[in-house]
Amino acid sequence: MQKFKAALFDLDGTLLDTSEFIFQAFENTLINHGIQPPTRNEITHLVGKPLEFCYRVLSGKEVVDKMCVVHRAFQASHLELAKTYPGASKVLVSLKSAGLKIAAVTTRQRETSIKTLEITHLIDYMDYIVALEDVENLKPHAEPVLKALDFLSVDPQEAVMVGDTDADILAGKSAGTVTVGVTYGFHGLQIEESKPDYIISDIREILSLVLGEKQILAAFQELEARDQDSGFTLP
Repeated sequence: MQKFKAALFDLDGTLLDTSEFIFQAFENTLINHGIQPPTRNEITHLVGKPLEFCYRVLSGKEVVDKMCVVHRAFQASHLELAKTYPGASKVLVSLKSAGLKIAAVTTRQRETSIKTLEITHLIDYMDYIVALEDVENLKPHAEPVLKALDFLSVDPQEAVMVGDTDADILAGKSAGTVTVGVTYGFHGLQIEESKPDYIISDIREILSLVLGEKQILAAFQELEARDQDSGFTLP
């Protein structure tokens, strides 16, 4: 079985269920600018793209800076809308217990990325975060993935990139990592079109791909011991 040293995760639609966090921000911003929001299905097709690009498409305007400001302000004041997918916390703890390094690779701004990781209690498992401001070229370019790997001192072939958009998969492929597409995120089975190395329908399935059975068992035993000691059970 291939030995992995790092797992890189997209945030929205992969570790975090931010559907309401994203949809409501778009809807609120467009209404505030006198624009009727499209259906959520139409908005879904834009999720994962840079925010400025999304608002140019949705508004038909070239200058969208004010819309982006309103959008980000809404999200900053509605962090409670961000949730973790079931099992996400235990997956990260299990990977860390097995010795893997973990990074988040997102196209969102650093501030809201960190805040949503804090409110969902995932921040403690992150060794590194690559956000919008950290790179010149966003996903699907390889730069964000390579930046994370460089910081972690891990070779691409020893890492896995996990995400729900074609940009995630293409970025991972371009960087030389193993890629895992998730079908439970914003884009569902469309992720198959990007031809990831693996496809999963539940975040917990990543453990069987990245860890051997013995490592999974050891990680779960450590989790149970921690839960008993702390009296707190991870979601």
